Amino acid sequence: MSIPNRAIEKVRLLRQIERQRAELSEAGSDWLDATAKIDRGWVKIVDMRKYLVVGSSLVAVYGIRHPSSIVRWSRRAFGIWGTVRLLRKTFASK
Repeated sequence: MSIPNRAIEKVRLLRQIERQRAELSEAGSDWLDATAKIDRGWVKIVDMRKYLVVGSSLVAVYGIRHPSSIVRWSRRAFGIWGTVRLLRKTFASK
């Protein structure tokens, strides 16, 4: 390979690397946009960590003393949660 051909090949490879870096940067931005909702939810959970620890401890103690009421309330909670999800899905699509 002669010296002019090497210079041309070097320029071509440098341009290809530059394009790949730009595409990678754009894909990174798309990824951050796609996962933003999950990230916000995770931050909320981490922020509420100490309250969740205290609340779960209280529920565990109460559950040991009154297991049937815990089962009843958990069924109600899941029912309400399912209803809310159904309503959100129904009205969000319109």
